[in-house]
Amino acid sequence: MNEPRWQNWLSLILGIYIVAAPWVVPIFLPQTSASTMIEVAGSIAGLALAIVSMSGIFDPEIWTDWVKVLLGMVLLVIPWVADFSDNITFTYNFVLAGMVLIIISGLAFASRRPKIGRDWQE
Repeated sequence: MNEPRWQNWLSLILGIYIVAAPWVVPIFLPQTSASTMIEVAGSIAGLALAIVSMSGIFDPEIWTDWVKVLLGMVLLVIPWVADFSDNITFTYNFVLAGMVLIIISGLAFASRRPKIGRDWQE
């Protein structure tokens, strides 16, 4: 049986941060402002990540790690697809969050024990 791993909790925190970043970052960096597109992209990507992470916490299956890798790749390209790459602060924010998520998911894959013997039937 799989038990929840710390990677799921960390990706949940990252998802919450992505949702909150368009409103939190301008508090700490007053020269930065978030456009509506940044708010929408952050809300959609962050909520999707939080939902998948909570699913991984309650029922840790390998599909959640694969979805988090895909969401990490989406976070890497969102600034260019949503056309806010000229806002360097939020471009770095999304790209770094995507890289961290891909690394976290890679560590989740590495932490899975191999299924041998009777384990492969579970």
